[in-house]
Order: sequence, then C-alpha cells, then structure tokens
Amino acid sequence: IPLKTLLQPVSAPGNDFELFQGFWIEKGPRAVEDPSNYVLTPSVDKHLRNLARIIIAKKHPVLLQGPTSSGKTSMIEYIARRTGHRFVRVNNHEHTDLQEYIGSYVSDAHGKLVFQEGVLAEAVRNGFWIVLDELNLAPSEVLEALNRLLDDNRELFIPETQETIKPHPHFMLFATQNPPGLYGGRKVLSEAFRNRFLELYVDDIPNDELEIILEKRTSIAPSYCKKLVAIMTELQRMRQGSSVFAGKHGYITVRDLLRWAHRLPQSYKELAEEGYMLLAERLRRDEEKAMVKSVIEKHCKVTIDPKQMYEATFQSEEMKLLQQRLAAIDNANPELAEGLAGLGNVAWTPAMKRLFTLVGRCLKSSEPVLLVGETGCGKTTICQLFSLLHAIKLHIVNCHQHTETSDFLGGLRPVRGRDQVKKSFHVVVQKF
Repeated sequence: IPLKTLLQPVSAPGNDFELFQGFWIEKGPRAVEDPSNYVLTPSVDKHLRNLARIIIAKKHPVLLQGPTSSGKTSMIEYIARRTGHRFVRVNNHEHTDLQEYIGSYVSDAHGKLVFQEGVLAEAVRNGFWIVLDELNLAPSEVLEALNRLLDDNRELFIPETQETIKPHPHFMLFATQNPPGLYGGRKVLSEAFRNRFLELYVDDIPNDELEIILEKRTSIAPSYCKKLVAIMTELQRMRQGSSVFAGKHGYITVRDLLRWAHRLPQSYKELAEEGYMLLAERLRRDEEKAMVKSVIEKHCKVTIDPKQMYEATFQSEEMKLLQQRLAAIDNANPELAEGLAGLGNVAWTPAMKRLFTLVGRCLKSSEPVLLVGETGCGKTTICQLFSLLHAIKLHIVNCHQHTETSDFLGGLRPVRGRDQVKKSFHVVVQKF
C-alpha cells in the first residue's frame, strides 16, 4: 500500500463523529465549538494527538502528570469543546469529601429529604467528561471509592441508595496531578492504582512556544514576550540551583507570566515595574527581592526605584478621589459607610503606600489578592479603603479553625421560635 494512501484520514464512521488530530471522535450532545483563545503549538499538538488516540477507545481513564501551569486541564477542556461534550471539573484537596463525588441527602423545597447526586455520579449517569484535578491530594477514601469505576466492569456504586450506575457511552474520566516530591503535600499513588489509568506526561512548555502563546493571548509586543520568557528562564535556573524546597517554580510559573503580560505594559519601564510588583513583592526575604529586581533590571535595561514608584501612585488622581471620599465619609451612603469609621485617621506610611499600590494594581487587572502579614499591619484597612474608593459594599468574614463551607455558601439550619415567627407573619399578612 502506498505511504500516501496510509497517511490519508479514514472516512467518517457516521454523522455523529468529529475529525480531531486525525482521529474520528464521537460527538457529544452539545454544539461543537472552536475556542479562539486556545493557542495551538507543536508540543500541544503532540499531546492533543496522544489524548485523541486514547479517547477514541472510550475504555481507559487517563492520568496526566506534569508540572504546574503546563496546560493539562485546558487540553482536556479544549477537546471536550471541540467535540461537543460537557466538561466538569473537581479540584481535590486533603479535605475533599466523598459526598462531593457521590452525593448526599438534602432537603427539598417542601422540607423532605431527597438524595442529590454528586458531580461524579451525575457525570457517570449523563455522559459528561470529568477531570479530577490534583488527584494525589485527594484522601484515601476518595481514591478507594474510584476503584470500582476504574476496573474493567466500570460501574459506580452509591451506598446511600444501594444503586449501581453503569457509565453512559459518552462518559470519560480524566485525572491530573503534579509530580509527588517536587510539590508539597502530594502523595505517591500506589502502582496498583496508577495501573488502572493510561498515563501521559506533560512537560513544561518550550520557551519559543511560550513567546507565541503570550503574544496571541495578550497582544503585547513580541519583543516584550521575549523579555518575559528570558526573565522567567533565568529566575527558574537560579531557583533550581538553590536549596529552596519550591524548586525552579518557586519564583515564577507560566501563570505568573500570563498575569504579567495581561497587565499590558506600554514601555520597558512599565514592564519592569509590573514584574517587580508581581514577583518580588510577594517574597519575604530582602535578598530574594534584590535577586529578582536585578534580573528584571538586567533584561529590561532600566532601574527600578520602588520608593519612587509607590510615591507616584500616592500622587495619582485615584488617591485624590480617595482623600475626598475619606473627608466626606460622615455624609456617605449609610450602607457603604458601615464599618468605615476611623478610616479618615489612616497614617500614610511608606508601608501603607506600598500596600495601596500593590492591591490597586491587582484590582485593576481583576486578579485575586492574598494579603499576608503581621496583625495590625493594615491588611483589612486597605480592603476598606478600596471599598470606599469604588463605592462597593465590603463584606468581612472572620475565619477560624472551625469555619465551614456553609459559612460561605449557605446551608440548612433549624428555625428557632418557629411559632413566634408564624404568628408575626400572620400579623403582617392581615395588615395588608
């Protein structure tokens, strides 16, 4: 048979199949999408082709292992959207409850207890593609509950209802994890458990491909992309050569690189300053900050003056507006002014100016912020100041060792004094 004939894709098995990376994958019930923000590079193409080869069999669960920010989960989501399958994701941690996977009894609108299926049970029954992120962080009881589903008979048993669910024909199970030992808290999965998966290793994205991804995802200049990748490479090499536990990703990861590029610097000076605020200011040791600062200055060929940088923000129009609102806080909307008493007496020390600048840059770029520091250093005060500046009500939750998920999301609680509540309700109804 001629080689040219062998390389040609086979004809479609039917109308319900989508050609992907040379393989015909059965379509799901959803509309087929082509995500425009997903950047295809040679290494990504290679991994997608290997995944597609496994998916066409629909028999084997897949375990993707690799460093953080290497695109493990996004590859699966991309294939799911390209083939019209529903994609769901579970982020595992050391306190993940089996009920999140299987389900539990909850009260319905009439107060009757009914069984509500968990995300895994729902995916098995309806044929979703499910990704179990950070599998080696999940507790042992969760891993043991997966054994029956990972076996050749492929079934999920629900103890509460004594029901055995056979997987829908479209169901696929994927798992991702970082290598144990290189990342804190990751356990080594047993060989017997790992043998139930087909394993793929996803390595770091090559530097030349990172430049392409940065340019297409953020639309910054190609020369800036080269600088960012060069800085990341040098910082990772310096970190890898140290004895620090975090390894080469301790200073910077691909996520940090994308976050840096999304701040859209317009000059090398801005590029250096954004990088310093993003990378150096989260470090606690002065020598590490100086190391990061020197690498950024070396590649951007500029000088970074943190004191001048934070002082400039203090003279900005945003700060003037804040000062006006602080002066008028007594006449502000009562709902917004609640809990803001005393903010007019804030002492704008260099540390407070620094904190105001850093948090402001994160909020401008819609980035989540984690403030770490000694008690009384102004962490909550800064949040209150930005709440006043943007005229947004601030909700403060005091967390402690007994804080539960229901404190954030809500939950069922007994009604105290039910008869009194009903009596008051009837009185109000009669008035109308």
